[in-house]
Amino acid sequence: MTVLVFGKSGQVATELQRAGGVLAVGREDADLAKPEVCAEAIRRVKPHAVINAAAYTAVDRAESDEDLAGLVNAAAPAAMAEACKTLGVPFVHLSTDYVFSGDGTQPWQPEDLTGPQNAYGRSKRAGEEAIRAVGGCYAILRTSWVFSAHGANFVKTMLRLSQTRDSLSVVADQVGGPTSARAIT
Repeated sequence: MTVLVFGKSGQVATELQRAGGVLAVGREDADLAKPEVCAEAIRRVKPHAVINAAAYTAVDRAESDEDLAGLVNAAAPAAMAEACKTLGVPFVHLSTDYVFSGDGTQPWQPEDLTGPQNAYGRSKRAGEEAIRAVGGCYAILRTSWVFSAHGANFVKTMLRLSQTRDSLSVVADQVGGPTSARAIT
């Protein structure tokens, strides 16, 4: 059984590769800025399932590069979903809690209304909507504050800073649910 994973060097894809049994592709094999290349990779490999663990994740930079964020986070997943539907294989897409407005005091539920407040969130919501429009067999997983031993993340940053500082200052206006990349796999 072949599971094709997009996002070879990301935290979740790295954990999937450690678990074994996946074929992971990176930007050099399937650049998400070229959605048709991603769809072609699926058609060429003919996997039993596809996981999109890749994304444009530079939240602040997306404000000035919203076109590229939309291409990577919406158009590429739509092309992947279409290729998966054509082949009749399941498609799993990783999304984010940034599709929500960020207000409220309760954990978000899948059926809650979205209302992204930034370009990154809008691009991820557009990806979700495009996948739903394609149909087929798919699942969309919304994650938040992903961490692992690989790559850059909040947990690693705090651990690193705690080694050189007596106290740490962090913003107090954000609430999230840190999620282990391993738990997502």
